[in-house]
Amino acid sequence: MEVQGLFDAGKYEEVIAHLQDSEPSELLAFAYQKSKKWEDAMNVWNLLISASPQRADYYNERGVCKFNLRFKHSIQDFDKAIELEPTNSYFYSCRAYIKDKTGDTEGSVADYTKALELDPEDAITLNNLGLAEQKLGYTAKARERFKNSDDLLGIKSLDTSKDIDTEITENGIGTSTHKTPSKVPKPTLWDEFKKMLSVQGFKGFLKELRK
Repeated sequence: MEVQGLFDAGKYEEVIAHLQDSEPSELLAFAYQKSKKWEDAMNVWNLLISASPQRADYYNERGVCKFNLRFKHSIQDFDKAIELEPTNSYFYSCRAYIKDKTGDTEGSVADYTKALELDPEDAITLNNLGLAEQKLGYTAKARERFKNSDDLLGIKSLDTSKDIDTEITENGIGTSTHKTPSKVPKPTLWDEFKKMLSVQGFKGFLKELRK
């Protein structure tokens, strides 16, 4: 099986074994990230950035690694990614997630709002913006975000006459739901979550959480 096939099959350790002695590659970095070997992944992104310093996505991914390694300056890589590609909505969403997790919820709302200006039909960003607004006490706004997110995904909204759960839970990289599940998997990064789930998969995911 070719290396890409191994990666697609979730055999990340085998991918690492095949590629770790070769030239640095995106596939190797992602395999390390999937295996939660954040420092190894960061080192690969460092090499890739040295070779291609204008690749915004490389900085974004390195920021993901730094965040998981609890580096205080991880936000700088997300800033750089946006500087290089200021119209990329995904980068704003990633930075919004990091800001929220580091205590800057107002900054998070600003970045999610910008992401939605660039991509108004991103249901996950709508959902996360609602969660950030809910944290700040903007309950009515949050409900509207949740409804719009559900509408985009074709999911029946929660009864808006009921209070929205105030506890914030993460399922995937910055992807949360406004209905608290009974069991919460360990948070991972939103980038990985979006790569794993199609829109149909995400719809099923939210339905399960709301049971």
